Amino acid sequence: MGQIANLIPRLIDNPKLILNRLYYTATGTSVGDLRDRIEDYRETFNTLLEMSRRAGDAVRVLPLDSFLDAHRYTNEAEELAALFNAYGSDKATKHNYHLVYAELLGARKNDACAILEIGLGTNNTQIRSNMGAHGKPGASVRAFRDWGKRFMLCGADIDAKILFSEERIRTYHVDQTDPATLAELALKLAPLKFDLIIDDGLHMPWANLNTLNFALPLLAPDGAFVIEDIVDEYIPVWNVIAKFIPADYAFELIKCKSESVCIVRKRMA
Repeated sequence: MGQIANLIPRLIDNPKLILNRLYYTATGTSVGDLRDRIEDYRETFNTLLEMSRRAGDAVRVLPLDSFLDAHRYTNEAEELAALFNAYGSDKATKHNYHLVYAELLGARKNDACAILEIGLGTNNTQIRSNMGAHGKPGASVRAFRDWGKRFMLCGADIDAKILFSEERIRTYHVDQTDPATLAELALKLAPLKFDLIIDDGLHMPWANLNTLNFALPLLAPDGAFVIEDIVDEYIPVWNVIAKFIPADYAFELIKCKSESVCIVRKRMA
């Protein structure tokens, strides 16, 4: 009892000590050990980044204009932008992503293309990467559905409450931080191959990587996987990842109106 009595004033005078003790009790890991692990992860990544530089030049982030084919799909892009705006998506107004998608699919707008979007735009503010309380779940998949009259849309989100089914739209539950749920989703979607897969979910590199591993086998020939909303501080991560992309896929980083996008395209056989 004497030891506890002596400890109480120290805890009261040192809130950080209280938090450290609570964290250790809850996790079995000391804060010092946690700092060491974080430092190890950081230095490991820095070393991988340096190795990736030695393996070849860093992937340049290209301006959007260099990606576009002389605005050949301007009309298609404007039509898609209008649909994004009408349904409440910010893909056109905030990001100019309508130009990217018109470039990728404008020539095939009348074909029976299959599109999958991870991240439907939850308006539950308790969920990370939400669209805010006034967000419009499903806005972009509905826009794509109306843009391509023969398009088949699939969507997936961690928020099961916003899942829905409409004409040419099916949606599923998925957690990008759990590869098992991505594997389950792949089984549900089989044997469908996609002309476009979009990652607009949890905008963190580890979640993006899980989705990248899931998406590449699901791409049709000449299909594209697009990761949206890559902030500048994560560009070094993608320079490392680029070194691991198989040779039968093309890798690009494109700077859009606000953030960048990563585009991985399956080369034609």
